[in-house]
Amino acid sequence: MFIIDYVTERDKDFWFSLDEHMSESEFLLKVRDKRGYVIKDDEKQIGILRYNLFWDNIPFLSLIYFKEQYRRKKFGEKAMLHWEEEMRLLGYK
Repeated sequence: MFIIDYVTERDKDFWFSLDEHMSESEFLLKVRDKRGYVIKDDEKQIGILRYNLFWDNIPFLSLIYFKEQYRRKKFGEKAMLHWEEEMRLLGYK
């Protein structure tokens, strides 16, 4: 079953196994501001998604990344649809 959750500090090791370009301080901001997600399949962590805001009001996806064996299986599409809906619910157009 597809699950997408906000990233938490408990996800740090998994996050950095996929995203080696982010600093630890920036990771903590993603946790605090709920601008990062851990993507799961049957409770197994398979990918991550993170975003920023341009001009403090335009969501911009800055990374979506999956473990190799989970690519080309429509998880990215599901994650994008979830993220876009969440942005709408937060009031972004």
